[in-house]
Amino acid sequence: MQRNNTTRKQEVKASVQELASRVASRVKAVAAEKITPPNSAYQFEVSLRGFFGDNARQTSLLKVCKTISPSALPQIFKNALTVPILLNIIKCVATFFVEKMDLAVNYLENLTRVPRFDTLIMFLSSSDNADLVKIWDEVFDNEATPIEYAETLDNLHTKYCPNR
Repeated sequence: MQRNNTTRKQEVKASVQELASRVASRVKAVAAEKITPPNSAYQFEVSLRGFFGDNARQTSLLKVCKTISPSALPQIFKNALTVPILLNIIKCVATFFVEKMDLAVNYLENLTRVPRFDTLIMFLSSSDNADLVKIWDEVFDNEATPIEYAETLDNLHTKYCPNR
């Protein structure tokens, strides 16, 4: 009986290891997919919405979008920006803030120019607001931020976190 339990545990362990290996292979395959930069604002919006919930792919899209500059965000989203998309963009920008600070700050600045931005920020749920404040405090409001970005980020802080 003891021997059967040991054998069964080894089989389960091997099964779990095989599953983990398959998942790791799939993750590598997805990560290796090259994200093609969109040729239009419409393609950008469709791609961003299509990657909803997949921060790694959304971040890759934002980083490769040389054809769509951050200054195009107000035209892209017009009145269609939603809280989930806004928060996803901010989370993605936070992931590449240190390595591409200029691009990240441009995204943050231009999101504030989207027509619905102020309304979205005003009506954030308490949990969304807490998430935003946490991201801002941990990533964008950092002592290591170069002085040339610090003033801009301080000004943006009042737009993103007006209740603080």
